[in-house]
Amino acid sequence: METIINNPNKYSGKTMAGIIIVIIGGLLLIDQLDLFFVPDWLYSWPMWIIGYGLYMGGKYNFKKPVWIWMIVIGTAFLFTENIDNADRVVWPLAIIGTGAWMVMKHNKRAEAPYQESKFKEI
Repeated sequence: METIINNPNKYSGKTMAGIIIVIIGGLLLIDQLDLFFVPDWLYSWPMWIIGYGLYMGGKYNFKKPVWIWMIVIGTAFLFTENIDNADRVVWPLAIIGTGAWMVMKHNKRAEAPYQESKFKEI
């Protein structure tokens, strides 16, 4: 019998979805029983986007960048909803960050080493 520790590729998207659902159910139970104080922002729709980003990251072993975008967008909306006048700073920073990322990614391809052709010119 193989375990997840021996073969990490067996950690499927269904398992991640199950873990996320158990965590959400546990948080809802704690909120209903008033055992601990759970802040209201924890149940907001930006947190669902962040949770979905974590799910997507786990599903693809954090190799595809879609999970980063989901977490960044969810965090930006979380800040703008819960901090007064945060939208004045968050969205310009998000646009600047996106532009910087595009420039850095574009330059990374341009700096790739030149590979010589295997064929000789006549």
